[in-house]
Amino acid sequence: MPLGDGWGLAVDIGGAFVKAAYWDGEGGFGPLPLLPTTVYRDLDGRLLTGSEAVRLARTAPERAEAMPARSLAEQDEMLLGGDATHPVELVAALLTRVLRDSWPGFDRTRPDALTMVVPSDLGGTDRAVLGRAIAAAGLPEPVWVPAPVAIAAGWAARREAHAGTLVAVCDAGATGLRFALASVGHAEYQPGDNIACGGADLDEALFGLVEARTRTARPEAWKRLLDCSGPEDLRARSQLREDVTGVREALSATTTVPLTVPGHREELLVRRNEFEEAAAQPLARAGTALADLMASGACPSAVLLAGGAARTPKLAELLSRSAGGLLPEVLPDPVNAAVLGAARTHKALVATGGGEAPYAFPEDEDLFR
Repeated sequence: MPLGDGWGLAVDIGGAFVKAAYWDGEGGFGPLPLLPTTVYRDLDGRLLTGSEAVRLARTAPERAEAMPARSLAEQDEMLLGGDATHPVELVAALLTRVLRDSWPGFDRTRPDALTMVVPSDLGGTDRAVLGRAIAAAGLPEPVWVPAPVAIAAGWAARREAHAGTLVAVCDAGATGLRFALASVGHAEYQPGDNIACGGADLDEALFGLVEARTRTARPEAWKRLLDCSGPEDLRARSQLREDVTGVREALSATTTVPLTVPGHREELLVRRNEFEEAAAQPLARAGTALADLMASGACPSAVLLAGGAARTPKLAELLSRSAGGLLPEVLPDPVNAAVLGAARTHKALVATGGGEAPYAFPEDEDLFR
């Protein structure tokens, strides 16, 4: 597909957020605001996105879908508030919001080019269905780029790394941790395992720790929180889940974080060593997966950590052990690392292999496993 001389977008639909970045055709590039993946159908039948969708979904979860991209190739339609809705509509609503958020800087014009950053195990069927959502949002035909290639390209541009430099990419997103070996300046990459050590898995481990401590202190309050279904309880449960994620993220920077649990008068103090112990199993799987990837004799020059869970200190420690002491490099903006890499190096990525599936995607795999 033609590159165009104007502006463009790089988009990555993750498990928790849609990440996007722009390039302006004059060498400038930058991230757009993170967009939650939740889509909500309101009482008038409109599809809402962003903070509005997240807020309304707290008390009416039957009207919302938290990860519509995951359902693209799995089902033809779902019920939101009793109305049949195809996942393509929901993903198109997210992409339309991305386009709307990018318009102020580009006079409400259509982008000249689009790069879709996608999982390394993306299959052909998933590309076709996702392509329908892209077309419905009014975006141009995309160039498909695997996330590890985009992450490695962005890192190499910052470091001025030589073509052929081998790096290990560890992409710790919301729904899992994907490993790959990527060679700078080349389309080839070697995918590794996709394991359950993403942000959602670490959140679940921390939630289990919180449950164990609060259930012991006030079992009736915890039972009411989980079992009741009124608006107040739904909101409280949703808020607690969000707060647990916030605590897990804060523990990357400090060792003790307070958490307010509904029904409990005193704050719960959560310590980093308790969290690491609760999450020991998924974190250990991460170290093993990297060791397996490097068992073929590969000697990467760097281990790159990207994704929302990349700043977890214990994760970096275990990966360093598996990499023979090579200290993992947490990228400056790990959440947006892939789209920033794609936006910064979009010309090189397209030149690497052209627009017609230049990378070695599998024939048919689930999109967001």
